[in-house]
Amino acid sequence: MTITDEQEHEAGLRDWARGMTTLVAATELLIRTGFAQAWRPWVHYDEQRQRPWIAFDEIPDLIGAKSGGEQRLLTIAASLGGSVKIILGDEIAGLDRQRTELVSIALIHAAGFTESTSDFVFEDDQPKRVTVPPLASWPQV
Repeated sequence: MTITDEQEHEAGLRDWARGMTTLVAATELLIRTGFAQAWRPWVHYDEQRQRPWIAFDEIPDLIGAKSGGEQRLLTIAASLGGSVKIILGDEIAGLDRQRTELVSIALIHAAGFTESTSDFVFEDDQPKRVTVPPLASWPQV
């Protein structure tokens, strides 16, 4: 796959995930950690819609040969993007610093806090709408 093909593949995955914060977060997590390439067994291609997609629920059955940290990251992504049940504390404890940062941002994204939003604060017992910054942003690549 050339750089352009890889970029198009990633754009297709992002387009597929768009609209559901948990799916976007899980997809972005796999893209940024190198686990969303077209050759991965959990990445499929929808011929009808002409775009790739990720079968998150397949991931746990396909990661046996991965390192412990890779398995933890992939299991967290599978939970965010699919219906895989996990104990987050068990999974997060064995991640390295870089993966922990990306998982943290994915969780923040899944909760909807990676964009500036408005919120209410009280001043003199009166509600006032204010703009609050995002809790975190994906690192620039």
